[in-house]
Amino acid sequence: MLFDALRPWSWLRRLPGALLRDTRELAQRFLLARRVLLATTRVEFSKRYAGSVLGMLWYPLYSALLLCMYCFIYMVIFKQRLADFGSYAYVLFIFSGLIPYLGFSEAIGIAASCIKANMHLVKNTIFPVELIPVRSVLVSLAGLAISLIVLVLMILPSQLAGWHLLYLPVPILLLLLFVLPVAWTVSALAVLIPDIVYMVNLLLLFFMFVSPIGYTLDQVPDSAHWVVLANPMSYLIESFRYALLGMRQLPMWTDAVFALVCIVACVFSGSLFRRLTPLFADHE
Repeated sequence: MLFDALRPWSWLRRLPGALLRDTRELAQRFLLARRVLLATTRVEFSKRYAGSVLGMLWYPLYSALLLCMYCFIYMVIFKQRLADFGSYAYVLFIFSGLIPYLGFSEAIGIAASCIKANMHLVKNTIFPVELIPVRSVLVSLAGLAISLIVLVLMILPSQLAGWHLLYLPVPILLLLLFVLPVAWTVSALAVLIPDIVYMVNLLLLFFMFVSPIGYTLDQVPDSAHWVVLANPMSYLIESFRYALLGMRQLPMWTDAVFALVCIVACVFSGSLFRRLTPLFADHE
């Protein structure tokens, strides 16, 4: 009996049914608690910088400070320039690459400790525990929207404005689909293995340097090209740059493939989160 249970095909045969069942139950919980989710998201968003002097201005201010740092490194120290791009256009180029990275880093940084910070909701029957990471993601993306609006206002008076701005909902959706499975996985594992939080901070710093934020894919040496292409942020940045600036080096179909991979990842990570949820109470 034990030998049969350990056979690879025994659990592989049950996997599709388990994933379908978990996905269906997760979707039902989301539909039933969607109003509570939106209400608590608004509350968490308003509380994020409550009591600070600048309040919600910290959202665009943080983006602006990071943008200044990148511009100083690439434009002043390395004297980096792009063909047919002036100084202002290059600033927009960097800013458009920072947008998806900021959304990803902030969402995952918050999600890594969101279950530990909300252990009182683990046994709550009104708000499903599976939606706690979802709420963290929505709060982060809501703050990112402020910086995104600032960037669009900077683009409109320039020559880079165009009909491609109508494509903007697509990369935003891709960002949500990408962040959600990572948030589910990281938040669940961080409860069981606290060291995950520290590892996440290091990986976010690593992603900042290997993501094509201040450079194009063509400028990457051939020997390191695979590193950039293996980085999911590269595809998000390409999609955002096309929507905001009308330029991209990867083909359009990569957005569809990226979305499909993210949907599959959501199914697996959502199921993993549900399977690990009963263990959360033992790690308060």
